[in-house]
Amino acid sequence: MAHQSEPLPPLHDWEPLYIAAVLETDNTRLGDRIREVEKELKLRLSVLTIGSAHEAERKAVQDALRSLAVLKAERLSHAL
Repeated sequence: MAHQSEPLPPLHDWEPLYIAAVLETDNTRLGDRIREVEKELKLRLSVLTIGSAHEAERKAVQDALRSLAVLKAERLSHAL
């Protein structure tokens, strides 16, 4: 018998915004979603201190920013 598990809660406060941007199917709304999460990610990156305690989140934020750049290039450049 298959068991359905509950989705895991986000690890970081910015993740729901990031997921919403990545999963957005409406290109007319995508640009706003990306700008919103980029702002949040850059703010978060600016407050993370350098050190091993924050290294994993800092890497996750940097990876998310790179992914958003690819998403913009692939989805929004075609909309122009």
